[in-house]
Parts: sequence; structure tokens; C-alpha cells
Amino acid sequence: MFVFRRMSGGVVIAIMMAFFGSPGLAEDVPGQDSDIAALEQMIHDRETAMIDHDVEAALSQFAEDATWVNSQGYYFVGIDSVREFHRYLAQNTERDYEYIAGEPLVRLLDETNAVVYYGWRMIWHEPGNRDNVITDEIGIMTLTAQQRNGEWKWVAVTVQHTPYFYEEIEPITQIGD
Repeated sequence: MFVFRRMSGGVVIAIMMAFFGSPGLAEDVPGQDSDIAALEQMIHDRETAMIDHDVEAALSQFAEDATWVNSQGYYFVGIDSVREFHRYLAQNTERDYEYIAGEPLVRLLDETNAVVYYGWRMIWHEPGNRDNVITDEIGIMTLTAQQRNGEWKWVAVTVQHTPYFYEEIEPITQIGD
């Protein structure tokens, strides 16, 4: 059984202000193109791992001290807790899922810190019967990455649901580019 705590709204707002109220995008980060490509590849690799129900492949991208906040506001602290949550998703015998990730948007904050956003969709269905949909979830993930020992690792993830009336995940576009 995994241990979780519900995060208060004030804590969520404080975290958002800490990340989004910071100075603008670091425009001249050395190695910026290769860092962006590496972070985008991590999202694509995560999508493959989730489709394959490969918990260890998904978790190989996380730092040991990672924090995961799920869409209901529960948070999981440390890799073992994050692993248990992912096992709950991937090894659920009462329902199975299809996982779809949208194209990521990468924001480098400096040489060793980045925030990555991407849309996601999980279509939960009866095991062995994709036509019997139980729940169709859609949302956006916000992942904070740090470069540690020359390798990018997810250190904090927040998952948000978006309204259920969207039929598909639209690619994220940047305004002003």
C-alpha cells in the first residue's frame, strides 16, 4: 500500500508561483538545442513505457528524491512511493488503459533546470475489451527536470485534469514565436 497525503490548494498555488512567477525563459543556455531534444525524447520514452506498462522504464527517468502529485492532489514523495503509484496504474487487474501523450513544450530555466508540459490521455477500459470504456481521462502534466551528473531527471511532476469535453489532444503551440 502506498502512502499519500492530500495537498492543500495554498501549497499548489505557492508551487505554481515559484515556477511561473520566476524570471523569463533563459534564452542563451549553452547546449540548449540538445537539452530540449533530450527532454522531448524523455516524454516520448515515457509514453512508450506507459503503453507497455513498463514501470521500471518509466521510473528510470526519475531522481531518487522525486515528488509526484496526482490529479486528485495526492502526493508521492521519493522514488519508492512514485514506483508504487505507477505499479498501481500498470498492474491494475480490474481495468486496463491506453495511454497517449501530446507533443511536449520545453522551457529551459537555466543550464540545469527545466519545466516540461505535455497533454495526456488515459482511456481506462475493461481488461481485454477496449470497447468497454470505464473512464476517459485527459489532462496536462507539468514536469520539472534537473540535470544531475550530466543526465536529465524528473524531480517534480504535477498532473492536472482538464475538462472532459475535448475529443482529442491538440498539440501545444507557443504564442509569439
